Amino acid sequence: MGLTRMVLTFAGISLLVASVARADMKIAVPILSGHFNQQADGRSAGALKAIFDACDTSFTLVSSRWGQHWQDFETDKSFDAVAIVWDSAGVSGFPGDDFIHSRNGVAFLASKGLKIETLADLKGLRVLGFGGAIELFPNLAEALPAFDSYWEAPAGFASRLALVNDDVDVFITDGLIFAIDYMDQVALNGAEYGDANWPRMKFVALFQELGDKLHFRRKADRDRFNGCLKQARETGAIAEATKPYVEPYKEIVGDSVPDY
Repeated sequence: MGLTRMVLTFAGISLLVASVARADMKIAVPILSGHFNQQADGRSAGALKAIFDACDTSFTLVSSRWGQHWQDFETDKSFDAVAIVWDSAGVSGFPGDDFIHSRNGVAFLASKGLKIETLADLKGLRVLGFGGAIELFPNLAEALPAFDSYWEAPAGFASRLALVNDDVDVFITDGLIFAIDYMDQVALNGAEYGDANWPRMKFVALFQELGDKLHFRRKADRDRFNGCLKQARETGAIAEATKPYVEPYKEIVGDSVPDY
């Protein structure tokens, strides 16, 4: 997609006549499965809408390829915040509280009937990880000696094929991202989920929840956001807003995706 960007704007509608909405906030976001698609819609977008609605604040999401989004924030001062960045990126500004959470675990062919509840249950299995998984999950490194084999997929590797072709037993991944990408490929190929080429998958969460943040240019915006986040979380607004982005994939992910 290069540097092409898509823009999506949400406007909160206040029921309090006396309240005054903050000027529209401009937020740089990445095109990332499970969070924001090319139209800047997705589970994380839904969460942000619920959060900003809680404080009668309108916002605009500007999406671009991964990595470009935080560069845009650093170089374009019209951006008020940036969503989801690596700690190693050294992004400036004021980080807010985690506004969305995800779970990593293992995806595998449903037909294998694997009974997996903990890392110990991967004993004797052929395990495929994503690049950097060992660094992200120290307990994974500790469990390696018990696996039959372990290797990490290079960028762009079709992990689906490794599972379907029985080259590995399980793939370490973010459950929702895996499910979305898998079902998108089923649709793009005009196939039917569950046929020989696109067999049914299951995902089991094994690792701790990981949270994602917004980084704000101004501390006042960060502090306001944290207050809105607390309110939206306590009322259940975030869980309700993100539900439509998870429900279509429940057969694969089950109840493994956090409420927010």
